[in-house]
Amino acid sequence: MLQKEEFPLYTEINWQGIRDQFPAVSKYTYLNAAEGSAIPYKVAKAGKKVYEQLLEDGDLFWEEWLEEKEQVREKLANFINAKTDEIAFTHNTSSGMNIIAEMFKDKDFEVLAMEHEFPSSTIPWFHRNFTVNFVPAINNEFSIQEIKKHINPKTKIIVTSYVQYCTGYKQDIIELGKLCKEKGLIFIVNAAQAMGVQKVDVRKANIDFLLFTGHKWMLSSYGVGGLFINEELIDDSSQKISKKMKLPNAGWQSTIDPDLMDNQTFDIKNNSSSLELGCQHFPNIFSLGAALDFFNSIGIENIEKRISELRTYLWQELRKINLAIISPEGNQSGITIVKFTNTPEICQKLFGHKVVCSARGEGLRISLHVYNNFEDIDLLIKNLVTLI
Repeated sequence: MLQKEEFPLYTEINWQGIRDQFPAVSKYTYLNAAEGSAIPYKVAKAGKKVYEQLLEDGDLFWEEWLEEKEQVREKLANFINAKTDEIAFTHNTSSGMNIIAEMFKDKDFEVLAMEHEFPSSTIPWFHRNFTVNFVPAINNEFSIQEIKKHINPKTKIIVTSYVQYCTGYKQDIIELGKLCKEKGLIFIVNAAQAMGVQKVDVRKANIDFLLFTGHKWMLSSYGVGGLFINEELIDDSSQKISKKMKLPNAGWQSTIDPDLMDNQTFDIKNNSSSLELGCQHFPNIFSLGAALDFFNSIGIENIEKRISELRTYLWQELRKINLAIISPEGNQSGITIVKFTNTPEICQKLFGHKVVCSARGEGLRISLHVYNNFEDIDLLIKNLVTLI
């Protein structure tokens, strides 16, 4: 059984220096990134800058903001191995999924989703009268073999979360992407519980649409999200659809030359940014850009390894006090669910000791990010011992 100082990455990177950038974690044992993350100084400063400029100079930075928005778009594209023209900024996961569902609203398709999906993945499809079928969970997992069994002749779209919010199960999106490509299915990935802490390569995974929100693992707070649309889906050469896809919304910023401000004739951009209809939420977008810089400064592989070692230690300590772990043994993520029947009460009592978790699924959801350390886990365990 490993001790804290024996974990392989414990001293490789200055994790304490990273932790020091998050003032919230000096006040709380914050284990709740899956609900809403603490943010670092750099991210807060990037958003604050816009309001300071507005305060001092009004709207005089408009052109500069537009340029910076495109820089963030390029950063996000690079982060997921996409092209800049394939990226749109949204407000959250729900707004992104509604855009996607609206693109297909006149199609006679059926959608296949995982039983544990967060409602953002399914409600937009139900709202447009799609038939949504569900793959049942087997031991809280969704194997490729089980998914394959539930594909029928009318299935044209598969929707899955990269990481399931209520169990922490991490889908093998590479293998599922291969399956979708083999069967000519549209592959949609809700990455809300993965972006920032799990590597995402939209090309390698054959993803057609990927969407996420900024306020969870992406450390960007509320009001910003991202949407990737594979350029093939809005191009005449696509083999997955019978004709060119029409983006569902348009505004003055959707045009090739918004400065013309012509209200009668227009030429819409044929790329994802066309979905950014008017004036953008610049503070949130710039905060996202600062978060991307933060992640890149550490390296996504290092982040994955750090969270893996913290999770390993967490599971080891939970088992010492005989608590049942709901999350699957394999395909693990930063989320761990511990079985409790009175979880809201447990959460409230933990919060009384400044330990922040949430009640989800069958119990207590503990979510570990780069700002967490072994001492956070020790404090959690110390408090749980008094409650069981």
